[in-house]
Amino acid sequence: MHRFYAPDADFKKQFLMISDQQEIHHLLDVLRLKEEDLICIFNGRGQEAACRITKLSRKIVETKMISLKKNKPKKKASIILACAIPKKAKFELVIEKCTELGVDEIIPLKTKRTEVHLNKEKAQKKSLRYQTVAINAVKQSKRVTVPRIHPVTKFEDLINSFGQEDIVFLPCLTGKRIPLHKAFPSLIADKKRIIFLIGPEGDFTPQEIDLAVQSRCIPVSLGNTVLKVDTAAISVVAMANLLT
Repeated sequence: MHRFYAPDADFKKQFLMISDQQEIHHLLDVLRLKEEDLICIFNGRGQEAACRITKLSRKIVETKMISLKKNKPKKKASIILACAIPKKAKFELVIEKCTELGVDEIIPLKTKRTEVHLNKEKAQKKSLRYQTVAINAVKQSKRVTVPRIHPVTKFEDLINSFGQEDIVFLPCLTGKRIPLHKAFPSLIADKKRIIFLIGPEGDFTPQEIDLAVQSRCIPVSLGNTVLKVDTAAISVVAMANLLT
């Protein structure tokens, strides 16, 4: 059954509407669905329903709810990925795969060695594109929540935003580090947010690592090999999804 994103859908009502033009285009022109066809509608906040199409137009699709789906309870801790923006389209791959793996928030991170620089206009366009990638990954993976994609954030600003209920892991290549698979299970028990900081090609600078350690971030190792940015990001989210 095809799934459609309707963020304003009110699941207390019998009739649910799809108004997003991209979703309607996909429904009408790509899938060529018709009245009486069955679809799923989700609002990105944990609710999803099986529906029957009752009316079709280019501006709005009206459906009648058949059944409200029961979804698994949310995991105890939120998984947050703060990742330096890699070159080319690799960040979209990170968003897609980490969304499939259950990440709750993604923060594009600007560090000293980040080579991708976006002006305000480009950043806004990228933000819209990143959100689209996340929604498409949600639809494909059959998850019912859409991860929050933050604006590009400076490393120093992010470090200063952590709270007492956060546990922050800093995969890095130098200094004293704990293997992540050994540190992870014993440290996350009472935490509400699990945060991973993934650095750029060339790693975080020594100054950034010192600042992070002073802010209670835990330096960790991801193994004996040096991972690319996208590989590291996907690996830590996969592990967190498995163990939380």
